[in-house]
Amino acid sequence: MDRLVYGLMYAVSLLPLRVLYGISSLAAFVLHRIVRYRKDTVMENVAQAFPHQSLAYRKKVAAGFYRHFTDNWVETIKLLSMPEAALKKRITGNFEVFDELHKNGKTASILAAHFFNWEWLSAALSLRQSLPCIGVYMPISSQPVDSLFKRIRGRFGAHLMPAPALAKAIIGWRNKQYLIGLVADQSPSNPANAYWLNFLGRPTAFVTGPERNAQVFNQVPVYTRVTCPKRGYYHFEFTVLSLTNEEMQTKGELTKRLVRHIEADIQTHPETYLWSHRRWKHAWDASYQRLWIDDAAPAAVSTQD
Repeated sequence: MDRLVYGLMYAVSLLPLRVLYGISSLAAFVLHRIVRYRKDTVMENVAQAFPHQSLAYRKKVAAGFYRHFTDNWVETIKLLSMPEAALKKRITGNFEVFDELHKNGKTASILAAHFFNWEWLSAALSLRQSLPCIGVYMPISSQPVDSLFKRIRGRFGAHLMPAPALAKAIIGWRNKQYLIGLVADQSPSNPANAYWLNFLGRPTAFVTGPERNAQVFNQVPVYTRVTCPKRGYYHFEFTVLSLTNEEMQTKGELTKRLVRHIEADIQTHPETYLWSHRRWKHAWDASYQRLWIDDAAPAAVSTQD
């Protein structure tokens, strides 16, 4: 089954991008207008993020999301066969940040959010800078699909580590220089073991792992802004979060800075964020007060939410 799925997807990946984007546009229309894939969740999330915007604006953001969502999938499949040179022509960014870190003997932690296309970001990091790349991923329950994604994510040389085994797997890299990529806006499985702060006007739980790993393994935290200047082209802007040793050890400081960057990017390019996942699946409770890291008090949540 693994070979069958891989063979079919590889054959699809050989199609020109212009054809794949035609398929994507059709798929976006079907998901948005006919299937209405998670449309209630998308609209609720966008309304939460933009409470003062008009319904027309929110619908425009949602429509843009579905187009980027399906583009994300066809672009990811394209990675199965896309030549390195062709991919390099479609990605730009200040990758020299990592060459400087490498020269200075540093290890880096890429902190990204669910902005499209994070799969191309992973590939770009393997191709455009000199630090060995570690890609952290969540295993997929379907074995054929899991195998497919491991092929895609490891094709350009990334060392893959499943998130559940990360704590043990990364020990072997303790005395090496590397770059590790983490999607840092995951919703934690346990809200009582998280950091809580205001995010888009609502108390929100964030995973503690990215901050904790940066502290324990002395990783330089680097935030990644992803923009799509035109279809099929991505620009990555890497910002070192410039934390001193004292700041790095301050509970929640890195997470606060990270979340403020994510908020700003959502406000600027809302259509490129993954609105279909339930970012606010956990409700704030006063019993979590010890986990609150924001400088401001928890925002009041409308009963209409």
